[in-house]
Amino acid sequence: MDLHGKAGDELLATGFTAENTRAATTSGSSGIPITIRNSERDLGYLRATYLQDMLSNGLRPTDRIAYFRVNPFLRHPLERFGVLRNFHIPTSRSLDEQVAAFLAARPTFLIGFPNVIRSVVDELRRRGVEHRGVRTVLFGGERLSPTARAHILDYFGAAHREVYASVEVFTIARTCPRGALHLRSADLVVEVEHEDGTVSVEDGEGDILITRLHSEAMPLIRYRLGDRVRIGPNDCPCGVARTPIVREVIGRSQDRIAGADGRRYYGDFITYAVQDFAEVSRMQLVQHRSGSVEVRVVLAHDARPGMTADIRDSVLRVAPDLEVTVLAVQEIAPEPNGKIKIVKVLDPSGDPAPPDVPPDKPMEKGAVADV
Repeated sequence: MDLHGKAGDELLATGFTAENTRAATTSGSSGIPITIRNSERDLGYLRATYLQDMLSNGLRPTDRIAYFRVNPFLRHPLERFGVLRNFHIPTSRSLDEQVAAFLAARPTFLIGFPNVIRSVVDELRRRGVEHRGVRTVLFGGERLSPTARAHILDYFGAAHREVYASVEVFTIARTCPRGALHLRSADLVVEVEHEDGTVSVEDGEGDILITRLHSEAMPLIRYRLGDRVRIGPNDCPCGVARTPIVREVIGRSQDRIAGADGRRYYGDFITYAVQDFAEVSRMQLVQHRSGSVEVRVVLAHDARPGMTADIRDSVLRVAPDLEVTVLAVQEIAPEPNGKIKIVKVLDPSGDPAPPDVPPDKPMEKGAVADV
């Protein structure tokens, strides 16, 4: 069943209705938001899960937490006692408003989309403002180039951690002290569907399917999140988590590059050919038509002449069948949800191309959301 554009109320368990549940809407990474309904017990479990995410990533009760997101959270009663205070940085507002909210919050712990945080850091640097109170930055929701990550962490003098989560199934994996992204296997059943149609549990590369074990209002079984991942056995020496590791979230299933011969493939290997250049702080692959790709890059101010030609050559080495154009731009506009899509496939009208939903796939289709 495809949940795009539907409330999904027909999936509610017996005894639950739209009146006794609360709706949560995804950020719409796939182009169309999806609405999921949760009971009060589900929401309590969600709050506990996210609190555990933060505590395991170094949160202290006295931290001032800045959430970079479109909508604010409800205030927790403990905040009146000065514990776990939350501050909303509204990503749907202008950059000036985001910076003002950030400075007023004086946060010590940041959570949000990496590229949004990067924009605030860039503006603070431009203004000559120093803010060294941040201890930890918890990234989630999108990928960031190594250069951009270092830029953020160097500014704050902070450590970084990551979570892999969605509105539909809550936290899927979180980093350990060694930086490995461990699955939360006690709460989820994670399967990987491979190119040949076979399925393995917590292992291999392919589309991720998730069954959330603690869900009473709207249980989703073998839910197709819409992400392509690579998962491997636990070889982390942290000693804290013993579950398999998400080696990489490769990309959205529908954001596949189309070759001139009609083949469709994931463009992740192309992005690595771009981000290997230290001068690239942000990037985006845009496909307007089959067989071609436009590489948009935001370069460091001291990037050497001829950088775009070097990037084009690097891309052509890994994708010689594509017509490649490299554009140096001042900025890359985020989507309405605040994320920057690393791979953006457009149809001839200039709109996002509809996701591929094979008719023989009966499992639900979802979208990655903010944490």
